Amino acid sequence: MNNSSARMRIGSILPILWLIFLCGAPYLVAVPQPTQPTHATRQELIGAWRLVSIQIEGPKGPTVDPFYNVDPTGMLVYDASGWMSVQIASQPRPSMDAPASRPARPHPADIAQIEAAVLDTYYAYVATWEFDPATSTVTHHIKTSLIPGEVGMSYSQAVTLEHGNLIFTSRRETPAGVSVQKKVWKRVSSPTD
Repeated sequence: MNNSSARMRIGSILPILWLIFLCGAPYLVAVPQPTQPTHATRQELIGAWRLVSIQIEGPKGPTVDPFYNVDPTGMLVYDASGWMSVQIASQPRPSMDAPASRPARPHPADIAQIEAAVLDTYYAYVATWEFDPATSTVTHHIKTSLIPGEVGMSYSQAVTLEHGNLIFTSRRETPAGVSVQKKVWKRVSSPTD
């Protein structure tokens, strides 16, 4: 094939390629882009939230939370006056009947063992809270806790909103590398309820 015949073929193909490009361009532009997380505001935190998941991304990839296991359940409540509470139960939990009244202490060894297992699968505290809009960080100042040693401690976490969910992100340095934990919460009441 000589140069003039190659130029002629390219010249006849170019208008077709332009037509295909121009017809397809609107579809290329209309592709929805993934939404970026947005910083939350203090007002957006107020209300009740149900735990959706706890995700951990470790140095070797996703891992199951060693305390909460797979599919934990929980509730988080922020009050406009500055109080909050959180409760999280890992799954599965041991079975234990509710006593008609609080039994006297000390318990027999078998009951104490079940109580220890029940305690080990549940986490809760009540705190005051504050929000820093500049860093999108919420800080909980613990006033009472299932774990008495936490009273007086403060926990800070970065918070964002993604697809209507509240996401708490915390990073931990471990000997194996950085581990990132995300707690995902879904609103169960509006701020005006």
